[in-house]
Amino acid sequence: MVHTQFNWCWYHVPTFAPYKVEAVFFPLILANSGTAQSAKTAIIVLQSLTPNAQSLFKVIAEYQIAHSDEEGLPMNKLYMMCRERFLVSSQVTLNSHLTEFKDHKLVKTRRSADGQDCFYIPLASEALEELLQEPG
Repeated sequence: MVHTQFNWCWYHVPTFAPYKVEAVFFPLILANSGTAQSAKTAIIVLQSLTPNAQSLFKVIAEYQIAHSDEEGLPMNKLYMMCRERFLVSSQVTLNSHLTEFKDHKLVKTRRSADGQDCFYIPLASEALEELLQEPG
């Protein structure tokens, strides 16, 4: 109700410029312009995570690019791949990383035909490749 305490004034001032030009100064959250913006947001979130979490995300992204015809990366296969690369030491550690990814909407799950949870990154292939090329 705070907004009702202000005396707002509105002016209609068309610039006749394309919307992309007018919206160039909007903050990252407000201007969600698709693939590039989603990749930038994911990069910002990933930079705040541990190196092991970043590497785990990279494992999922690489698998998704290489196996684009599949539902995602099955949990047991993800666990084996991460154990082989010494990214996690237990299922509990893997689950904590995956929970972090889900909370930030970096990773989603869906059920495969055989009933397994499969993890996938809800980004286009171009955005995933951009993420993998990012240093760090």
